Amino acid sequence: MMKKIVKNYIYLMYPLATLIYTLYLFFSWVRTGIYLTAVLALGFVGICCLGYITVKTTEDKIFTAYFVYNLLSGIWCVFYGIPVGVFIGEVSTTALPMVLYYAGRGFDDDEAEKYYGGFLAASLFMGLFGAVLYIWAPQFYLDFSYENEFISLADAATARVRMNSLLGSGPTAVYLTYAVCASAFFMRKKDRKSRTAGTILLILSILLAFMANQRSSMFSIIMMLIFFNFVDYAVDKDKPKKLLWIELSAIAALLLGIFIFARGVFEKFYIRLASIPSGFGERSESWVAAVNNMNNMWLGDGLGSRGHRAMEYQRYIVADGGLVKLYTEMGLIGTSLIIFLLVLIFKKSVRHVGKIVPELAVIVCTILMSIGSNVLEMELCAPIVYFALGRAVKKITEEPDPVPAEAEEKTV
Repeated sequence: MMKKIVKNYIYLMYPLATLIYTLYLFFSWVRTGIYLTAVLALGFVGICCLGYITVKTTEDKIFTAYFVYNLLSGIWCVFYGIPVGVFIGEVSTTALPMVLYYAGRGFDDDEAEKYYGGFLAASLFMGLFGAVLYIWAPQFYLDFSYENEFISLADAATARVRMNSLLGSGPTAVYLTYAVCASAFFMRKKDRKSRTAGTILLILSILLAFMANQRSSMFSIIMMLIFFNFVDYAVDKDKPKKLLWIELSAIAALLLGIFIFARGVFEKFYIRLASIPSGFGERSESWVAAVNNMNNMWLGDGLGSRGHRAMEYQRYIVADGGLVKLYTEMGLIGTSLIIFLLVLIFKKSVRHVGKIVPELAVIVCTILMSIGSNVLEMELCAPIVYFALGRAVKKITEEPDPVPAEAEEKTV
């Protein structure tokens, strides 16, 4: 009975988090960061009680070493002059979500479905609620957005440049990008009802994510649509090829319709996507400065030393660039650990790619978006990443290798 309660709590962690942010819109005394940390901390206790903390495989050992390394880095983070409070704050937003890796390792398919279902319900509520506020633009929401620095002026025109929802356009876009990835879990189930629901969830997630108007999110979603089709038509080969042409024709017709009847919308998104290369140029100077001013290339400068919290104590922070932030904080040792883990996952995924499409999508999107954004610093968005990471490891290490067709024929 107790195990069931704990599991249900983990399934509902994302809906609870979304509830916290919704309450914050109406009650300014709600401390979203503190409450969200409490939700994650209680989840960590539950995962421990379920006995999911495991170091059975090579991948488990590497991830656990990386997790512990993040915690130990507080020693030299403080030694290099960053207050301990900055490190503790970064532990709550960056390290604490890592424990969801072990939930991903422990959950079976039915449990993972419930977790993904809770995540999708929460993310789509955030997106749909944000869309209503985006269109309606009531004054209380404009004031809320201005006070939280989502917009520079408390007017409807400024608020409608990007959909901010309750998080700001950046985290909202990341949240919904992961919803696009998670919808693949249901799209790839065998029963028609689940596949239909997954398709609807995918379309809604794409539309809402594009309303947030973030370059890295839109680019990642386009790459994932290509990936989904590649797996369906080239790897699994479970769909008739004519469906691919129908799908491509529908997309072309949609884009043409938008171009003709809503050219302003088309140009808005096109300009944002076309500006991706310039975005690297805008950030590269700060990236180079942060790397050149590291205190220790091997150990890194410690968790939180280059994040937003260290702005008062660190001249060279990495405000936008999760990969560079990771390297400057974790150094060659910590960065090598996570790279080694990813290499193992990608290498073994070749034989299981059809079984871990949503997990691979989440992981790849995280890498792509981390080039220009600190997505793993977003406390609300990070847990789904580590859950997917643990889930991917579970599938590639516990599932039997697929039997080649020739071998099956010989057996028969």
